[in-house]
Amino acid sequence: MPSMNMLNLAAARKVRQGKLPHVPPTASPLGTQVELVLDVPDTAIPEAFITDTRRSLAWRTGMTYDPVRRVWTAPLLLPTQPTVLTYHFILANGTRIQERRQAEGVIKPLFGEWEEKDFRIAAYDLQGVPPAWVRGQVLYQIFPDRFAVGDPASLHKKGQAEKVYGLDPIYKGWDEKPEHPPQSRDFFGGDLRGVINKLDYLHTLGVTCIYFTPIFESPSNHRYDALDYFKIDPRLGNEEDLRELVREAHKRGVRVMLDLVLNHCSSESAMFKSAQQAKTSSWYRMFEFHDWPHYDGWLKVKSMPEFVECPEMEDFFFGPNGVAQYWLKTGIAGFRTDVTPWITEACWRRFFKALRAVKPNVYLIAEDWGDNTSRFTGDQFDASMNYRFGYTVLVWANGHLNPSELDDRLETIRRDYAPPFLHAQMNLLGSHDTARLLTMCNGDTTRLKMAVALLLGYPGVPMIFAGDEAGCEGDYAEAARVPFPWDTPNTELTQFYRTALHARRNSAALSTGDVETVWINDDHRSYGFKRIFEQDSAYVFLNEGNIPSEVVVEHVTLGIWCDVLGSNAVVSVAQDQVLRVTIPAKSGMWFTQQAVC
Repeated sequence: MPSMNMLNLAAARKVRQGKLPHVPPTASPLGTQVELVLDVPDTAIPEAFITDTRRSLAWRTGMTYDPVRRVWTAPLLLPTQPTVLTYHFILANGTRIQERRQAEGVIKPLFGEWEEKDFRIAAYDLQGVPPAWVRGQVLYQIFPDRFAVGDPASLHKKGQAEKVYGLDPIYKGWDEKPEHPPQSRDFFGGDLRGVINKLDYLHTLGVTCIYFTPIFESPSNHRYDALDYFKIDPRLGNEEDLRELVREAHKRGVRVMLDLVLNHCSSESAMFKSAQQAKTSSWYRMFEFHDWPHYDGWLKVKSMPEFVECPEMEDFFFGPNGVAQYWLKTGIAGFRTDVTPWITEACWRRFFKALRAVKPNVYLIAEDWGDNTSRFTGDQFDASMNYRFGYTVLVWANGHLNPSELDDRLETIRRDYAPPFLHAQMNLLGSHDTARLLTMCNGDTTRLKMAVALLLGYPGVPMIFAGDEAGCEGDYAEAARVPFPWDTPNTELTQFYRTALHARRNSAALSTGDVETVWINDDHRSYGFKRIFEQDSAYVFLNEGNIPSEVVVEHVTLGIWCDVLGSNAVVSVAQDQVLRVTIPAKSGMWFTQQAVC
């Protein structure tokens, strides 16, 4: 991953009113040495105060003034075990220097807000980096009840639960809207057989990996409250349906991932009922009670009693005969773990070790909406649902960040997450837990395309929530879980996604390359970066402004460059090695080198 260049530095200084005394080194391997560089006067005499956050160790180091560079420096040897080091500087006059960051938000996107925190650098284990196959993938999230009907009779199949926590289930027609207010009891009939029937659609769209929200037996339509972790919900099909789906997907070069909930299950599950009935139950020790048999449930939701982290809980989920190992045997590629922050990092380290032992190339994604620097140290997770990235793109696409602010936020993430983990991130603009992407863009398909051009042109594993490419809308999570509009899709949007995904797949640079900022113009609100993989390059240009913006980039390889995102624009780069192109207002363009356009 190229280091911070002069454009990045200029943008970072600009958004901080010219003040940028220190830029933290990028996350680095265990035992390597990095250099701390502090730009303060030669009379400052600073010290660096450092903390190993995982082991609660702290130390300090003096710094040496470099009269040639006119900065203070200090070598920093990283620990030999995974951790995140945090640090700040204190000058001789008592001034404390910390990092000034744009606040990104966790519950919702933020812009125009700032926070000061200690600087940080992650020390990661090279032996625990994400599997090589992950780089370049495209994820497609399916909420199975709402994607496609394969067996109409499956809608009325019931398992343990005849009701949804005392309420009668509601069976909806495919063209109807979800129940409002939501009570998790409306079913539309989507199933695994329906996904099997649509695999050719996903393959031609450009998808390479399916991620399912939970499919285990449950009373509710979302199934984050499992009754039986070892059984597919009858409304969705059975285990053989899943195995067939995995086989058929693999034939098309598509992998399958499942959602796994280690924090809670259903209050109607046999294991919780047993624990609530007797302290002598073998399940009793696995559940959280505040005054047995009373309990709170996850976020006070009584239908979701929480597990306790104990050896029995860990054995149940990731022991030799546990839930995770059981489903890995079906050929799935990995798991997304629900409400990851509600489980300790120590437990996740044991989870990671256990799964890597049985499937070394398993892909593990954390649902953590905030900063995940501490998770990407080579012993917990490969990626997160990268809402940090998604929030950044959304607030930019809706006109709330200028290009310098956009670049600064992207560059901050690139420092926090080491390159192997940056390329594995589940980058998303919306999910089953948010409003629909088109709705978040105020119904403006132009802004949506611009956001998607950045999403799919940027390093990482982009995720598309099923139906975003068809123009689905919805102003909150449950309302956004509408059935896929097979009969009335927005064909213009679908074709845009298909064009972009195939262009990405056909370019090694766009799918797997590193990134380098090459253009920032705040006046015209245009932005550009280069993707580089070995000898292959691509340029991503974006213009969020209201007027066309000319982009000029130097040191570009001679030859013909074509926009592969749909405009069919052609640019010839001559001996001066300068690429000049005009980007229309509210649009994105991807230029790759072609012999013939």
